[in-house]
Amino acid sequence: MGSELTMLFEGGKRKALTFSYDDGTIHDRKLVSLMNQYGMKGTFNLNSGTFGKKENKVIQGIDTDFSRIEAGEVKALYAGHEVASHTENHPSLTGLPRNMGAVEILRDRANLEKLTGELVRGFAYPYGTYNEQVEEILSACGIEYARTVESTRDFDIPQDFLEWHPTCHHEDPQLTELAKKFCEEEDSWKPQLFYLWGHSYEFAQKDNWQLIEDFMKYVSAYRRKIWFATNIEIVDYVKAFRELRRSTDGRILHNPTGMTLWFEMDREIHCIHGNEKFESL
Repeated sequence: MGSELTMLFEGGKRKALTFSYDDGTIHDRKLVSLMNQYGMKGTFNLNSGTFGKKENKVIQGIDTDFSRIEAGEVKALYAGHEVASHTENHPSLTGLPRNMGAVEILRDRANLEKLTGELVRGFAYPYGTYNEQVEEILSACGIEYARTVESTRDFDIPQDFLEWHPTCHHEDPQLTELAKKFCEEEDSWKPQLFYLWGHSYEFAQKDNWQLIEDFMKYVSAYRRKIWFATNIEIVDYVKAFRELRRSTDGRILHNPTGMTLWFEMDREIHCIHGNEKFESL
């Protein structure tokens, strides 16, 4: 009954790209600089209990500078991007009782909100470990989405944002193939989301910064049809779209949110502003 309604992203774009990087090491400074240079937007998942810590680690057999950024640089460094939680001290939450897990999350949120002056509503699972109990704790602590480390190698939008699986890690052997498919193919009717994740120290330890710069340079050439957004901007937009109210025959829409939403109906692109009604002829 009625016409099929297809969600489009901001500006009527069918594609969106977002980044997610963990741990807040000093190498975020260069990664943020590259993102700013190419007009990208990302989410940075930080452990507030480790700020200023100087250390080297052997990771995957490679001696790595794992020093963390200073608390005082958080607000300026990540301006224009999103700061999200990664717990205060990076424990695996599946190995903690509920109360200790909640403390790790809430302390991190509180610390990051004090530093940034912004609400912290996003999360990335330390070590990628999670279960139903952890998800319940996150919800109780005010977290609205959480990223896993399970690559999908597709561009689908998750149904459950507390189990948000990324498209791939930046070292995925299919990265170039996936980027070309995402940017160049036009045969998909549904919205597409490319979600790239990783750790900035990985570029430093392997001296392959060119990998991520080449990716950014390539996708930036398609900016006319890609919405570059943070994780929370994607979540807010999708959740707002899911709140659209529709008449029985599907021809009347009401947007009860404060966000302007874009959609395709009868092969035409439309937008509906917050608290407005749209009626298709």
